[in-house]
Amino acid sequence: MSRIEHGEVEGLRVGRFPGKLNTACILYRVGDTIIDTGPPNMWPAVRRFLEERQVTQAVVTHHHEDHSGNLAPIRRATGAEIYSPEESLTRLAKGFPLRLYQRVLWGRPDRVKPRVVPARIPVAGGLSLTTVAAPGHSHDMTCYLEAERGWLFSGDLYVSSKTVYLRQDEDLPRHLASLRAVLQLDFNTVFCAHRGVLRDGHKALERKLDFLESFRQRVADLAQQGRSPREITRQLLGREDLMSWITGFHYSKRNLVQACLAASGVNEKG
Repeated sequence: MSRIEHGEVEGLRVGRFPGKLNTACILYRVGDTIIDTGPPNMWPAVRRFLEERQVTQAVVTHHHEDHSGNLAPIRRATGAEIYSPEESLTRLAKGFPLRLYQRVLWGRPDRVKPRVVPARIPVAGGLSLTTVAAPGHSHDMTCYLEAERGWLFSGDLYVSSKTVYLRQDEDLPRHLASLRAVLQLDFNTVFCAHRGVLRDGHKALERKLDFLESFRQRVADLAQQGRSPREITRQLLGREDLMSWITGFHYSKRNLVQACLAASGVNEKG
């Protein structure tokens, strides 16, 4: 666990297994508002963070368990209003399947029924968050923009400027479209749920988009030369490693290559 402070924003990084696997998630606090909630197996640490000051509302960027996992206990412990994107509601209310690695790394969240996050969320201190849909990483991925301060709470839109792995259910074309759309907004600082505070966040997102578009073209070029997805993966990204094996290839390098091939309309050849 570690703390983050940037102006009026405080953050808490929580995760069960520090090290090579990026299992930590950061929840941010602005005044009386929490953005993302951390994984359910880290609730004791999250509760101590929340007890420092009054919390009246909590919002999540998407339904994944490391982001939404403490919505239910936050409401029980604080009475705060809880919000999620409309696209998250069914999964949060009915539950969603988790693979073994997800249960081990983050735990299983309680079912919960949040309210739909409004287009604009007033925050203590005269600030406000504007909802920005950014699907791709997940169908419900949402960012929150504080325009006066030039802040973007980006959830999992960024994570890294150079993508190596892709989750099996990610939609790469929609992710690229979301990056392009978000880059039309006016902001400087990005609060990433995994990387932390990016003071030159707009350029960081530009670098991510540039990398993915360039990588997609390199994959397509190699496929046109007759290379198989396996060969392309090894040439551009190297062999699959710990991340791929632990997640049962739910996250893998080859997922990224295959998504690039599909997005480029190139037929796979083995």
